[in-house]
Amino acid sequence: MMRFIKFLPILFMIILIGLIVSCEDDKTTNPQDQAPAIPPQSSMVINFDEFPDTASGSAPDNPILSKRNWGWAAGNVAVWNSILTLTLAVPVAAFVEAFNHQPVKQAAGSWLWQYSVAVGEAIFTAKLFGKTVTEGVEWKMLLSKSGAYTDFEWFTGFSNLPATEGTWTLNKDPYQLSPFLYIEWKRNTTEGTADVKYTNVVPVNPEYGSNIYYGKTNEIPHNRFYQIFGAAENRMIDIKWNYESNFGRVKDSIYFEDSNWHCWDERLDDTNCPE
Repeated sequence: MMRFIKFLPILFMIILIGLIVSCEDDKTTNPQDQAPAIPPQSSMVINFDEFPDTASGSAPDNPILSKRNWGWAAGNVAVWNSILTLTLAVPVAAFVEAFNHQPVKQAAGSWLWQYSVAVGEAIFTAKLFGKTVTEGVEWKMLLSKSGAYTDFEWFTGFSNLPATEGTWTLNKDPYQLSPFLYIEWKRNTTEGTADVKYTNVVPVNPEYGSNIYYGKTNEIPHNRFYQIFGAAENRMIDIKWNYESNFGRVKDSIYFEDSNWHCWDERLDDTNCPE
């Protein structure tokens, strides 16, 4: 009996170690057995509302002053906003709707988000597939429209496992089955920074390689930026601004005929740039 009592602490330790190992085994799961995290909406959608407009001014407009600098930046941003909003309306709506649904694991190992989404008066059936591989997650969106097309592969993508960076490749529409837009994105959730770049990848096109690059940073004094490159003119337009206070600056050597920054203040009026 005494021997048994002396053995109890050892037995207890053996059982305790066994339980710890068992718990650790439970936590160690195969990534393919868990649904992958969908990349953030910001990976496909630039928030153009962050750029200051005339409603953002902190004081009434001064009719004597010019808004040429802000106006040139705003005009170029607006062009890309219009193009992307109209062109990406269907795939973006389908992607955003995925966050409202739960996926189902498929026999081949991928996960499927399947649902309907309305864009205007049209109803689409969406199938978003996500498959975890060694390097990250492969994505594919199939869209169907009754009486028009079935399972059109509107975009594909890849993201790393923590969903902090990745890419998307979009086809123009069901009637032009070739890539036209390539998106690169990344984010740092700890620092609260992010950027996304849209590039025209239509071959044999004067604007092949044209892109808009947006970033959210922690830099001072400008914590937002756009870089807009036009391949046809080989033109780069640099834009930086302060999101909270609206002041900013723009550089375009073709439009301004120099390589200097041209600034605007909190009221969006032209002002001299700081030294």
